[in-house]
This record gives sequence, C-alpha cells and structure tokens, in this order.
Amino acid sequence: MYIITGSSTTAVRLKKAVEKIIGYPAYVVHTPSSLNKGGCSYSVKIDDRALNESVKIAKDIGIKIKGVYVEETVNGERVYHGVS
Repeated sequence: MYIITGSSTTAVRLKKAVEKIIGYPAYVVHTPSSLNKGGCSYSVKIDDRALNESVKIAKDIGIKIKGVYVEETVNGERVYHGVS
C-alpha cells in the first residue's frame, strides 16, 4: 500500500510513527509516476494489513494524506487502486 504525502519530511515522520506504534516496517519512496499528479511527491509504502492503523496515525500526528493506493500485478504490470 502507498500512502501519498506532500513531502519527504512528512513521509519520514509517518514512517517512523508507523514503525514505532504498530511495528510494521515502512519505507519512504517516490510516488509511482502513474499516481503522481504533478510536483514532487513522496509515499510511505506499508503492508496492506496496516491500512486503518496507518491512516489513524497520520491523522493523529497531523499529516495530510493526498491518497492511499494498493498495488497489484495484472498481466505482469503494476496496477494501483485507490482506497477511500
């Protein structure tokens, strides 16, 4: 799952909070180009099972989420689905 944030700083804050609070590993990555709606964008890549907890953590520490997407492979290509 990708949680899109506005900057590398907020992505790092969310990554650290998720790892500390729920214990899942998290990674700061550039937002995949097919999800990037312009400008510089960073995402936190987290296991799909951590969706609800990660979104709650972001809200609790004041991080604005630009989008949440899950990734799957279809016919050898990566496909992203928005999660509301």
